[in-house]
Amino acid sequence: MSILLFLVFFPLLSLGHTLEGCEDSSCNNDGPVIHFPFRLSHQPKHCGYDLGFELHCNNKKDTILELPSSVHLVVEKIDYVSQQIHLYDPEECIATKLPKLNLSQSNFTNDDYPTDLFNCSAPFSDNNYGYYLVPCLSSPGYQVHAVTSTSRLQYFLYGPCTKIHQYPYSHSTFGENKLQLNWLIPLCGNCEFKGMDCGFKNGTKLSETHCFNRTMTHKGNTKQPLIAG
Repeated sequence: MSILLFLVFFPLLSLGHTLEGCEDSSCNNDGPVIHFPFRLSHQPKHCGYDLGFELHCNNKKDTILELPSSVHLVVEKIDYVSQQIHLYDPEECIATKLPKLNLSQSNFTNDDYPTDLFNCSAPFSDNNYGYYLVPCLSSPGYQVHAVTSTSRLQYFLYGPCTKIHQYPYSHSTFGENKLQLNWLIPLCGNCEFKGMDCGFKNGTKLSETHCFNRTMTHKGNTKQPLIAG
């Protein structure tokens, strides 16, 4: 009987050790909850997937993600089930940072349609049907618009406008100062959907991740039991 109990409980003990020091964390009470594959910079390395998923808190207690070419954006939300991270530029001009961003050097992907930037000498009414005014790049007599390449493009090609460049991001990214990225690896969405934790087995950094039973979860300042599927 003692041997049987050992075999039953030993895996649970080893799984619990994996998450040691990797409790849910955040930079402020209203900020996104941070756990695997992300980790804060002061947490043990096995709490996150690799350096690309390392976050840190700035002096304003914002949650910051550093992307390639030293592009620093604030994390607004992390959707662990759909594996999406929502970012914005605290300087309110993400259009100046996207040209130097190279996602091929990161763990993240972007599935948006490409966008063309045009500068126009005549004003256009701003709307949400295919183009956005980019205020931080515009000035009197020089309006910059972000135009979805598949929508109303001819309106700008034959108008009083000059094409500046094409970027692989949604036109709303430029107009709303927000960027949504996805990650494919590590694959943890299934664990999150089941209400389970995701991480490396036995605390080691492997390419394969595993689901772990989550016995407690944090909600606000209280702990509540959560039943794993």
